[in-house]
Amino acid sequence: MINKKENYIPESYMTIEMVKEVMNEFTWPLPYDVIEDDELFNTLIIKFPTCEIELYDVPEDGINMTFLTYDNGKELNAEYVDIVYLECIENYNPEEHLDIEYNEYEDRERDTQKMIRNKMKNLQYYHLGFITGTDYSWVEKYLKRKKSI
Repeated sequence: MINKKENYIPESYMTIEMVKEVMNEFTWPLPYDVIEDDELFNTLIIKFPTCEIELYDVPEDGINMTFLTYDNGKELNAEYVDIVYLECIENYNPEEHLDIEYNEYEDRERDTQKMIRNKMKNLQYYHLGFITGTDYSWVEKYLKRKKSI
């Protein structure tokens, strides 16, 4: 008898339309597009001319952000949790700097939208220089500190 287990894949509410809608609430210094990552499940990529930023939805954990490329295509693959852990961003204090929206755990679609908005607030406050290609100071720290661990 063959025992087949079905993999549980939690439902994601993050869509291209939702990310674009939230991004339209902000002013961006460069044009962008949001596309689906064909290789990864629940993953969207924000493509600016200078960089690519990945949003990965872990429905039971939140939305993770990874900086895939920088400086017009150089590979980076820096997960945001690692950037914060390695203390690469000067004066990083989102609780003080950002108007963070908290989940209510009643409406998963609205909570997903709030998580995306928090990521966009983070990009607006800490990473506009990265997006425009005018400031890679945190990238330099990240690459140096990542090598030393």
